[in-house]
Amino acid sequence: MESEGWSYWEGKKVFIILKNHRQYSGIVQRVDISPPLVWITILDKFNNRITFSAEEIEVMQEEE
Repeated sequence: MESEGWSYWEGKKVFIILKNHRQYSGIVQRVDISPPLVWITILDKFNNRITFSAEEIEVMQEEE
């Protein structure tokens, strides 16, 4: 996915599985495009702020 395409996810409720098998469910708060990396910050279901690189994502899907 091109880095600009990641901005689509801002404000969306998502379910994410990272390559290290951690799973998160929450709302994307911010997408920070800082080439060559894209940083994604979510507010998870426990109200914790979590930031990771888009390269770490194995699965990301929008939730209802």
